[in-house]
Amino acid sequence: MAAAKPAAQGNVGAPPEKKEDPLAPVKAYLDGQMRLPPYNRYSKVYDEEEFGRATYVANEPWGKDQVFTGLAHGTPKGAHTPHGWGILEHHECIVQACDFWRDGTADGSGMWINSVPGREQCGYGTWVDGRRDGYFALVKEGGTYIEEYDHGDLKRRIKWRKDRLHNVCARCNCLFVESANLPEFKACRYHPDKPDYDDVFACCGAKKSVNPRGCCVGLHVSPLAETAEQPPAAAGA
Repeated sequence: MAAAKPAAQGNVGAPPEKKEDPLAPVKAYLDGQMRLPPYNRYSKVYDEEEFGRATYVANEPWGKDQVFTGLAHGTPKGAHTPHGWGILEHHECIVQACDFWRDGTADGSGMWINSVPGREQCGYGTWVDGRRDGYFALVKEGGTYIEEYDHGDLKRRIKWRKDRLHNVCARCNCLFVESANLPEFKACRYHPDKPDYDDVFACCGAKKSVNPRGCCVGLHVSPLAETAEQPPAAAGA
């Protein structure tokens, strides 16, 4: 009986080395940013000289159809100019939260949210003098993308990963990450009551055209939690 021939070597060998991802540090940073609130309002940095005289304001008009909540001070731009941590909310379901506003301009790390039904998006990164700069994470349509900006100009966008972090709030329709949904950053704005036939909210008396987003603010509500709170349907006869 003939001896068995050794297996042909061919091109079989060690698997090729996995290429190092040059954006790995960027992805790690942005992933960490997603999992935390955009600012810590109790940070001692806001007690230092630059922000020491800023005071807290809530729903202060800042720009057309926009209100600001956070630290502000007086400047030639206005008596309550954003200066410190804060969140800017537009009536058209757009929100921008940043750890540093300087004289009315976003100038630090933070996030933005678009909660228009069917167009839910959010992003994380850094603003420099009001412009996106460096790397941002864009979350939309179930995917996450890396964007690179240069003083506000988008240079490139590449696909990163499938989004498994975000939920859609059952109350305000904003994208959010559960680990960042904390009492120190309440970003869910809503009306407890629906508008009447005159498009006026009974909860606050505001017209829908004047205050469409809400008169109350709280934590985001998970879709699963909202479903669990619904009473079971009545059994058929």
